[in-house]
Amino acid sequence: MEALGLSTYNPLVFILAVVTAAGVSGAAYLLYVALGKETEEVRKQFGAMFFAFGLFAVAVFLQLLWTQWGGPPQYTELFGVATGLFALVSIGVGFSLYKGWDLRGLGWATAVIGLYLLQGARAVTTFQMTRNPSVTFTLWVAAGLAAIGVLPYAYAKGSARRYLAYAGAVVLAVMALAAFLTGFNAYFGHIARAVQQQ
Repeated sequence: MEALGLSTYNPLVFILAVVTAAGVSGAAYLLYVALGKETEEVRKQFGAMFFAFGLFAVAVFLQLLWTQWGGPPQYTELFGVATGLFALVSIGVGFSLYKGWDLRGLGWATAVIGLYLLQGARAVTTFQMTRNPSVTFTLWVAAGLAAIGVLPYAYAKGSARRYLAYAGAVVLAVMALAAFLTGFNAYFGHIARAVQQQ
């Protein structure tokens, strides 16, 4: 497989599937909040799930950066950095929700991480990276806004918190859809390319 420019296991499709699942789960959790149905049990369930997504992302992050996965350096940089940042946000939010901690302290860190993700969106459009830059751009922008959005959400109360939860659910749904389209097409595309080069 090395001659084809692919590894036997392509981590990008896997991490895009994890991001899709995290986006759908995040949107569902925020809808619980917006509808006033958030309970301690709901927080713990979603917190454990986000923490698990973060652990999966750490494994992919390590493979992207420290193994010969077959990707060009600019894709290792773009997807590797984003995967590492996604892992940090997922683990931090997941652990905080599970423990019932306030998100205000974490929100400042995730806001900074969100700025890096927005810079990734800029790189995608500037250098026309991936086969569908507009979808990839949407994915990075939505992920960046979601990370930044943790900060105002953490400080909001009452109706403001409810409105931010609705807005966050929309942003995460867009992120999930963009990740799904990118990963779903890449899954078939990588196999098709390998078959054609045999």
